[in-house]
Amino acid sequence: MITFIKKLRELSGGKPVGFKLCIGRKSEFFAICKAMLEMNTYPDFITVDGGEGGTGASPQEFSNAVGMPLREGVAFVYDVLSGFGIKKHIKIIASGKVASGFDLVKNIALGADMCNAARAMMFALGCIQALECNSNTCPTGVATQDPSLMKGLVVDDKKVRVFNFHRLTVASAVELLGAAGLHHPYQLTRAYINRRIAQNLTQSYIETFPYIPEGSLLQTPYPLRFELGMALSTAASFAPTDYKVSSIDYAHANSYSDNLNQGH
Repeated sequence: MITFIKKLRELSGGKPVGFKLCIGRKSEFFAICKAMLEMNTYPDFITVDGGEGGTGASPQEFSNAVGMPLREGVAFVYDVLSGFGIKKHIKIIASGKVASGFDLVKNIALGADMCNAARAMMFALGCIQALECNSNTCPTGVATQDPSLMKGLVVDDKKVRVFNFHRLTVASAVELLGAAGLHHPYQLTRAYINRRIAQNLTQSYIETFPYIPEGSLLQTPYPLRFELGMALSTAASFAPTDYKVSSIDYAHANSYSDNLNQGH
């Protein structure tokens, strides 16, 4: 993948190149970072989506159960990039249920450089969550190529709503920065955000997601919570180093599959 990023940048004449992911098995992201260092090639940006993201076209189980939530994902990606000393090369974009000014502030405090918003903008556009994005039968005309349904989306009206939602959402984020005595979003740190973790207990993000020293993943000893990910990852492959399947395992898996197909 890193080879492909390098090729894209060369063929496009140096245009920004990045990729989007939702963190699943952590060792895979460690593997990506190790490959970046080994090849001295870095994407311009990484868009981190959350497990709570997704459209009406996604399978229900994926929307409900697959991937790390956005806040944890952004903090993890920032800490790993910082630990490898390569954050300076890469911008982090947060994406996943970003709908309010406080959502912008939270994500930037965790390490995002900017935020993407899709769901909230679609609501402003007129989405009613009919969950028919993949059927070409969206009743509001937002997610369809059917001319008779597309008529329901009146651009002259909807573009004003989208513009106003975007403008006021950014304005509310700026107000929050002012209330905290800050002049720029980059002044935000995890210490500024608190969240309730029990009925009588709150924690700041810096307590929940403590920073690690820059460059601390370049040599041992690694920060304790990253030791396993470092041990299981290699620059050569996404597959974790503990992934070993014998011929006996394959035979067992095939036998199990055959039994299922036969209704056993």
